Amino acid sequence: MAIFKKKIIDVDAKAVEKGTKNESKKASPRTAKSVSVLALRTILAPLATEKSALLASRGVYAFLVAKDANRIAVRQAFRELYNVTPVKVNVANVRGTARRFGRSIGRTSDTKKAFVTLPKGTHIDVFSAV
Repeated sequence: MAIFKKKIIDVDAKAVEKGTKNESKKASPRTAKSVSVLALRTILAPLATEKSALLASRGVYAFLVAKDANRIAVRQAFRELYNVTPVKVNVANVRGTARRFGRSIGRTSDTKKAFVTLPKGTHIDVFSAV
């Protein structure tokens, strides 16, 4: 089945194969900040609901977080991702609800929410990508 296998080559690897040197001096410095993997795995997504939009006007932002995340991990991840130190972090476990699929009864996954309170006058734009 090697016919269907895709070959992924990095841009730098192509330059090496052609015999040209990779000029790192000409490359512009990175402007994007590096974020740890732990922060990206802790805060999963912002919640885009009516309640979260109402809370955002008061300076409280709602996020879906990992099930094993605690307040301290959420605070550190938020500080790293948004460069703002939260005043308060509340975490709530949400049980999955029962759903019916024909004759069988299933259950949605359990989730965890984090409500992050920011200092007065601080605003982040969470809903721009949603």
